[in-house]
Amino acid sequence: MFLIADSGSTKTEWALFDKGNVAQKILTKGFNPYYYKKADFVSDLKTSLKGKLPFDKIGKVFFYGAGCSSVNNCSLVETSLKAVFSNARIEVEHDLFAAGLALFGEGKGIACILGTGSNSCLWKNKKIVDNVPSLGYMLGDEGSGTHIGKLLLRGILLGEADEKLTKSFFKEFDLNFSKALDRIYKEPSPNLFYSSISPFANKHIDNSFCTFIVKQSFTKFIDRYISKYGNYQSLPVSFIGSVAFHFQDILKVVLDENQITLGRILQNPMEGLVEYHLG
Repeated sequence: MFLIADSGSTKTEWALFDKGNVAQKILTKGFNPYYYKKADFVSDLKTSLKGKLPFDKIGKVFFYGAGCSSVNNCSLVETSLKAVFSNARIEVEHDLFAAGLALFGEGKGIACILGTGSNSCLWKNKKIVDNVPSLGYMLGDEGSGTHIGKLLLRGILLGEADEKLTKSFFKEFDLNFSKALDRIYKEPSPNLFYSSISPFANKHIDNSFCTFIVKQSFTKFIDRYISKYGNYQSLPVSFIGSVAFHFQDILKVVLDENQITLGRILQNPMEGLVEYHLG
C-alpha cells in the first residue's frame, strides 16, 4: 500500500494505491513548506487526514509539492510526513518534477506548467536536465493566469478593450479605474488578484481583445522559455495546469504558428502521476 500526493499552496490531492489499483482519493488543504513550521505541518496533516487513511499500513509516500525545491523545505516535508506515516519510506519532489513525470514518465520532452504561475523544464530519463528559471509574477510568469490577468487589466485601463467588454469587466468585479489601481498597489497579493480575473478572458474568448492578450501571453512564454531549450522544435512539448487546459484551443494555434509539436495537456498532474505509478 502506498500513497502519492500532489500539493499546491491551496489544495492537495492524495491517491492511495492498494493491490495495483487506486483505492481512494482525498482532497485536503495545501501544504506548502514555505508557509509552515514543522509542528504546524504535522498537526495539520494529522487533522486533515485523520480517519481517512490507514497511517500505519502505508509503506511508501511520494509527495510532489509546490515549495519543495530547496533542501531545507524537502527536509521539513519529509520529517513531517514521517511523523504521520511512521512505517513509510518518504520521497519528496517539487511540482516541476511532478509535471515532468506526469507528462513524460521515462520519456523525453519539454514539460510546462501553466497555472497561476508558469514554469518549464527539459525532461529526460526521469530527470530535469535543464530549466529556464521562472522569475515570478513581477519579472516573468508569461503564459500563466497571473500574466493573462495582468494583460487583461492593463488593456482595459488603457482603453484597448471595447466599451461593452470594459463595462462587463467592471461590473463583474465591482471595479472602476481608481478601485482597480487601489487593488493592485494598496492591497496585498496583486498576483492572486491578476490570476483571479483571468477566467474572464476565457469567458469572453470570442472577443478579439481577449483572444489577442491570451495569444500574446502564450507567445511570450514560447519566446522567453521554450525557445531557450536546444532543438525545442524537434521535441514534444506538453503542458499541465488550468490555464493550459482551459485555453488549449488558443495554445494549440500558437504552438502551430511556432512549429512546435504538442505532446499532451493535463489539467493537473494527478492523472499522469497515477498512470506512471500504476505502470
